[in-house]
Amino acid sequence: MTTAPTDTPPAAPQPTADMWAAPTRFAGIAGVAGLALYGIGAALYAGSLDPAHAEEYPGLVRQLLMSWLAGWTFWLCLPMGALALLMIHYLVKTSWGLLLRRPLEAASRTLPLLAVLFVPVVIGAFLHDGQSPYWWSDTHHSGEAHDNDVKAKQEAAAKAAAKEAATGPAPTDRITLKWEERMAAAEGQVHKAHAHEAEARRKGTFSFLSAPSMVGLFVVMFAIWWAMIAYINKQGAVSDAVIGQGTPEEQWVKVDGAREALNKFSGPGLIIFALTTTAASTQWTMSLEAGWASTMFPVIYAVNQFLVAFAFCLVVFLSVSHREPFKSSLRPKFQLDMGSLMLAFTLFWSYTSFSQMMLIWIGNLPEEIPFYLKRSSRGWWAVSAGLIVFHFAVPFLLLLFRDIKLHPYRLRAMACYILVVCAVDVVWWVSPTYDHASPTFVLMDVGAVVGIGGVWGLVFLSILKKRPLLPVNELYYLPEGHSEHH
Repeated sequence: MTTAPTDTPPAAPQPTADMWAAPTRFAGIAGVAGLALYGIGAALYAGSLDPAHAEEYPGLVRQLLMSWLAGWTFWLCLPMGALALLMIHYLVKTSWGLLLRRPLEAASRTLPLLAVLFVPVVIGAFLHDGQSPYWWSDTHHSGEAHDNDVKAKQEAAAKAAAKEAATGPAPTDRITLKWEERMAAAEGQVHKAHAHEAEARRKGTFSFLSAPSMVGLFVVMFAIWWAMIAYINKQGAVSDAVIGQGTPEEQWVKVDGAREALNKFSGPGLIIFALTTTAASTQWTMSLEAGWASTMFPVIYAVNQFLVAFAFCLVVFLSVSHREPFKSSLRPKFQLDMGSLMLAFTLFWSYTSFSQMMLIWIGNLPEEIPFYLKRSSRGWWAVSAGLIVFHFAVPFLLLLFRDIKLHPYRLRAMACYILVVCAVDVVWWVSPTYDHASPTFVLMDVGAVVGIGGVWGLVFLSILKKRPLLPVNELYYLPEGHSEHH
């Protein structure tokens, strides 16, 4: 246990109201503009739908839910990533965790908002006839209806092949023909996967992938997560609550006791986090693709949460680090550590993402290949290549430089940049699941991400204002925080 100082802890300076005025206005504008863009994109998408090809593309309701799910999944990273980072901080007693404690705690307490915003997706799982975002809750992909659909497409493909054999291939350039062949192969693999899933459903082996199961998992997961968040925030508030209560020695004993309790809780808590995140990511995101299963995807899902939460809280911290109480406590080493940790999370994301692709490529299993075939066809190949360059190569190269990590504005710009590419990555998980009737779906995806983010930001800032920005009576835990004790 750390040796406690004997002086009375100072009162923590409260942030002034005008400090958060500009961020609050920005969040409000983003929320209104994002939701408006979401609505405009929906109107344009509805106008582009052709009744003659209604079964080939997602209808308006399905597309609305798919875009909402993409935006919601990204912003879920904030409370969940904050929960995990707080437990890591208490487990290993980090300096960055103490400096980012209040933004992390505030982000974690936004979980009820994310629970409310997930309700439309849960309701959508009960829809049928091509409206649900999940194939497993849609009668179009189950039982006799699915078999007839597969049979019709196979007959159409056979007729097209016979026509081509008689008349020769239609005149086209080599690149277009290559992409058409790849898409035909992808669709064939998807049909096989659907047939396999339909057979499994008829045998009753899909109880986990069902609308009632989704409701149960939704309730259980958010109850567990909120219980963990409530406990961590309650113990984390002890350091402020004890100021002025009893002698200095008695105050430090209570603070140390709370941190010791959190240290013991965080180890098992991280195991619970891993198990629950695996279940949630499997049902809510991975199951969008029929037949696709990846043991690495839940890891990628969690790493993305770490990276998004850390980058966001770093932006908040660097925006006020030039003010008290941070100004007198901040050391160059702390900021350097934060930049290095963001680099480490980026490398971890790159490693897990490459491992998933490599294992699927080597396995060459029909039910797994369509995931990457869809994301390497048409316009999605550019997004896939862009993620390699902008989510790995660019942050890796720039965060190697000490000048960037030690410069507050440059490091904050890097953190904002990483938030943007992480949002693109999450949309890349969800949107290519179905072909789209019109490119206007992009407006819906962007609008959902920005709109939900604006609403989330308003709630986050309202929570952040309720506590001091820094637990100043715990600064003796920082290296160089109080040199007389080190």
